[in-house]
This record gives sequence, structure tokens and C-alpha cells, in this order.
Amino acid sequence: MSTTILIIDSNLGELENSKASLGRAGFGVQTATTGREGLQKAVQSRPQLVMVDAFLPDVDRNEMVRQLRLDPTTSDLPIILLVDEGRVGQLMIGQESGADEFLIKPFSTAEVALKVRNLLPVDLQSIRGAIVSTGNPELDSKMGGGIPVGSLTLIEGDSGAGKSVLSQQLMWGSLHDGFKCALFTSENSVKSLIRQMESLNLDVLDFLLLGRFRVYPMEVARLGARAPQVLVEAMEAERYRDMIFVDSLTSAITHCSDSEVLELFEQCKRLCALGTTVVVVLHSHGVTRDLVIRLRSLCDAHFQLRTEEMGQKLVRALEVTKVRGAEKSTGNLVTFEVEPGWGMRLIPVTRMRG
Repeated sequence: MSTTILIIDSNLGELENSKASLGRAGFGVQTATTGREGLQKAVQSRPQLVMVDAFLPDVDRNEMVRQLRLDPTTSDLPIILLVDEGRVGQLMIGQESGADEFLIKPFSTAEVALKVRNLLPVDLQSIRGAIVSTGNPELDSKMGGGIPVGSLTLIEGDSGAGKSVLSQQLMWGSLHDGFKCALFTSENSVKSLIRQMESLNLDVLDFLLLGRFRVYPMEVARLGARAPQVLVEAMEAERYRDMIFVDSLTSAITHCSDSEVLELFEQCKRLCALGTTVVVVLHSHGVTRDLVIRLRSLCDAHFQLRTEEMGQKLVRALEVTKVRGAEKSTGNLVTFEVEPGWGMRLIPVTRMRG
């Protein structure tokens, strides 16, 4: 049965945004526009969780929380306070507030899925928004059903093996599912990325214009050993995005020791712990064999790509090494072609071997 969440917010625009994010995450949603209406609905409809705007005009938030805690019907309900970023400093946080958590508005699907999972015994796979899809059902099924939100994913392979194509397919799928994405790229300018993705039938221009997708071309060569830290700082500035892609990391770690590269991945894991899904593309030749083994172990999902000959054709092979927390068992090997105007076209392994 779907988890039902009651949102109490007098700002109708923000209320609709919150409702949309919760809906994308697969939750049932009820709404109230005043504190008094919210208290009444909380008692009558018995939601599993209540979200309350911290600055309702008709009821003080402390009184609102106190009333919810006093009523036996609602006393055990988890309470999340909603607050605009500019007013966080006015909010009392912790045990004294009486609330269990707080969220900054507008919040994303990934953020709310993570908060609710921390407060309720919610089955991860019952939350649609907790899975990152490629937008290609056949490819998703081979990848274990999709990548769980909050995962650190490594896409690794040789030049020309299709790493960028796979990451772009993930970007397109996540954008169409309502996620907000940021891309740090050493491979493209904004213009060339749009053109490249359009050639794969993955149009992202509208998402760029709406601000749901941000692209940051990386010029890391001149930064030398400072490149990883500069990149991490830039990623942390985008931590409110649902998805962060790095394509590719190779040029940023040219001057780094193994320990510095591992520290970068550990910092990425910290971002994932906050609910952000991080996808890192890496050229296999860019690191030593010992280091890449350690990096794979740090990651929640690992995809390895290579090129193989099939008759007169050169095809890509995607090995799904692991997807921790996958909805389904992973398909071990996926072969595909990249066709202009079509994108990724999967080829049955039996046909390839034949």
C-alpha cells in the first residue's frame, strides 16, 4: 500500500511543487493550506507522515507540532518542517523543535525519498523516484531495473567504447523522470553536447532552458594537482541536484596519487549519503589496475564497456558488474550499436556470437 503524506503549506505554488515531487517518488499525497485544516486532516485521514511549512500564517509552528504530538491519533507521526533556504537561520532544529526532520523548499524527488526512507519503514522498490532509469526499458532490465537513488556509479572503459553514450542515456532517462541533473564534462561544450545528444535521439534542450539540467565544461589541465579539489567543490555547490555526472574524470586526476583519487571518490560517497546520485565516467587506461580495483569496490554500481568485432561491424559490449540494491538480477553482458537518429540499439548476445 502506498505511503500517504500530508503537506500543510499556505503558499499554493510551493504546495504544488512539493506535491509533484512526492508524486514522482510514488507517494500518495494529501494537502491543506492552513494549520487548522492540516490538524483536522491529520486526525481524520491518518497519513503516515506530515510535512508542515515552518512559517504558516495562522498557526505558530511550535504550536502546530505540539498539537500533533498531544493528539493520540497523530502523536507518533513523523513530522518534517518545510522551510525556504533564506529562512533556515530562523528555524530551531533538533529535539527542542519537536519535529523529526526539515527539508529546504523546493525539494527534489531524491531528497524527499531519502528523508522519508529514514523516517518510515518504506520499501525502497515501492518508490518509483528512488530508481534512476535510462528511459530504455530493455536496457534497464539488463541493468538490474535501474540504479538506486543515492548510488555512486562508475562507468569504465576504453576510448570509443560507448561510456559517454551510456551516461547520456542515463541523463536523458533521469531528466524525463523529473530529476534535476548537473554534468561536469571535459568531453563537450554545451553546444556540442546538445548536438551529440540530439543525434542519439536524446533531446535535452528544453531541460537546459528550464534550468533542470546544468552543464559545466571542465578545463582541468591548467589546474594540475588542484583539479580534484576544485571539481569536488563545484560538485558540492550542486548537491541539491538529484544527479551529478562527471564525464570524464580521467583528465582531472592525471597529476594525482592513488590516495588522492580514493579521497575524491570518498567525497563523492559523502554526497551520495545526502541523497545525490553520482555517476563517474573513467577511461580504463587513466588509472593503474590496483587503483581501479579499489575504486570499483567503493562504488555501488559498476559498468565496464569495451568494443568487439562482429563480422565487419564494431559493436559495444557493456558488462554489468554490479548494481548494489538492484530491483532485479543484473544482465551480465549487454551488446549494442550506436546508430545516428536512433541511439543505443541492443543486440542479442547469441546473435553477436553467431
